[in-house]
Formats: sequence, C-alpha cells, structure tokens
Amino acid sequence: MLKTKTRAQGRSIVVTLPAEDGATVFPGKEYLVSYGNDGTIVLIPKIEDPFANVTEGAFYESDVWEDMPAVGKEVLDD
Repeated sequence: MLKTKTRAQGRSIVVTLPAEDGATVFPGKEYLVSYGNDGTIVLIPKIEDPFANVTEGAFYESDVWEDMPAVGKEVLDD
C-alpha cells in the first residue's frame, strides 16, 4: 500500500499522490472531491457534460406499454 502525507499550502491542504505503474491520475486533470463521514476522501474524475451537444429527442424511447391493456388494479394516468 502506498503512503502519503498532507501539508498546508496557503489556505489549502495538499495531498501528494505517489506515482505507481498503471495509475490513472494525471497532472492537470480535474477531480471532484467528496469527503466521507468516516474520514475517507474520494476523487472523482471530472468529465465533460455528455449531454452538451445532443440533439433534442436523441434519447427518446417510445412507450412500449402504451397499448397494453389493464388487467388488474393498475392505476392509469389519463
């Protein structure tokens, strides 16, 4: 297991991540930070908005239940 130590830098706390073969952490990459109640720190890679350049209706799926008859006590919204 790799070990690191925190240090203060201005008004921030810095955590240096040791390099390891096959690591997917790269300099300059942005991460979202989540602090857990138990002291865990999770770094989540920030991705581009996958919906930024999508045309309207691209993710539309037809309602496959639309013509299905009610057979029990289903609540139908009209």
